[in-house]
Amino acid sequence: MPIVVSIVGRPNVGKSTLFNALVNKGISVVSDVEGTTRDILIKPVQYNQDEFIFIDTGGIINSQDEINSKVKQNVEEVIKNSDVILLIVDNIEGLNYLDVDLVELIRKSGLKNRTILVLNKSESNKTREEDFESLGIKNTLQISCKTGMNIKELIFMISGLVNKEGTVQSKYRNYKEEGKKIGFVGRPNVGKSSLINAILNDERVIVSQISGTTRDSIDIPFSFQGHKFVLIDTPGLRRKTNVSSKVEAYSITRSLGTIKYADIVVLVLDVWEGLTRQDKRIVYQIHKHEKPCVIVANKFDLVINHYKSKKNFNNQFIENLKYELSQLIKQQLYLIPYAPIVFVSAKENYQVDSVMYSVAAIDEQIRKDLSNFNLKELFESIVLSLPSIDNNGKKIRLKIRDVKYYGEDIPTIKVYSNLSVVPDNLKTYFKNTVSKVLGVQNVPLRLLFTDRRVPSKRLSRK
Repeated sequence: MPIVVSIVGRPNVGKSTLFNALVNKGISVVSDVEGTTRDILIKPVQYNQDEFIFIDTGGIINSQDEINSKVKQNVEEVIKNSDVILLIVDNIEGLNYLDVDLVELIRKSGLKNRTILVLNKSESNKTREEDFESLGIKNTLQISCKTGMNIKELIFMISGLVNKEGTVQSKYRNYKEEGKKIGFVGRPNVGKSSLINAILNDERVIVSQISGTTRDSIDIPFSFQGHKFVLIDTPGLRRKTNVSSKVEAYSITRSLGTIKYADIVVLVLDVWEGLTRQDKRIVYQIHKHEKPCVIVANKFDLVINHYKSKKNFNNQFIENLKYELSQLIKQQLYLIPYAPIVFVSAKENYQVDSVMYSVAAIDEQIRKDLSNFNLKELFESIVLSLPSIDNNGKKIRLKIRDVKYYGEDIPTIKVYSNLSVVPDNLKTYFKNTVSKVLGVQNVPLRLLFTDRRVPSKRLSRK
């Protein structure tokens, strides 16, 4: 039976960083801005024989507005459904009145004995752990999310506390990931909601709607062509009326959260209006978090109608138009060159199925086991065509010692060579060539170069 563990705390103490460290993935948004994590994020993880369900919550701030009230409600609900509560505090700043408020919230829930006070940023020599003694929490641990100090010890401490206190009745206990998470993002009024509805109404898409993991978002499990997916539908990103700047900011934050949480991102553009600065900001986040992506140029029916009166208008004209527009989009969204582009009209149901066919193709590439290829031989063959590299004024030939493949969220390849630093243009050349040869050209390839010794087979990761 999995152990349900919630991570709570005021903003900027490292909740999301700890969550990412515990689940070993960059899912939750990490930022210096207060309240970056608004919704809860849930991730099942297994450590040795123990199963855990980690829940990252929003940071509670001293505000009574609607958004922060919802955050507080979410935190209260998660606390009540947790076997163990990790109350994370800043061991450099010291005790804050919001820390005291959270302890009071936990005390009212009757779960103070199930709480571990996690003193983050304890790698510093200017810690203030004595400030927190007044909180009266017996279980405490100094950690550092930055250095990884005592993260494993925290896992053991959680297991020990559950062995002592037992479990509670939790609605999150049976949470399971149904499939790859597909996140739809885009600026307001590009047609995300219309596109989602058109996709879910396709007879080839089998939908089973369940209650969401948060109060104001819905995860919709569905299948397509034998692939299992979960559509992340975020109502806050689908507002069609003018809203306050605070709520708009919230929508942008939600968009960032969706990008981080999703396995595959569907970026919806308004091809009639053209690209905007906000589109490019979203693309930057997709690139930053190394997310596979499908670019959907929506409202293509308006483009077609614009050119219909031309004498040479026919199917070939439309295909040529798509090619020209795709080249323009690729030039401007150059940070994600791997992303396929499809042209649709959600309103007219024009080629909407191309979205899911593209998503399914990307899913196939993510699942592809690259360990079946002789990667060392492939990289050595690429090196043969390369000139010598300028390394601190000396011309050096790149030598490949070994290549390891890691089956992670995206294809990850570690290259052991004779150079500690490989020029960016050379990395790009390797990525493009390797992706094409291995048939994973529509997903970001994580390529890591190191001049360290190749680990022995006994210690190498399978």
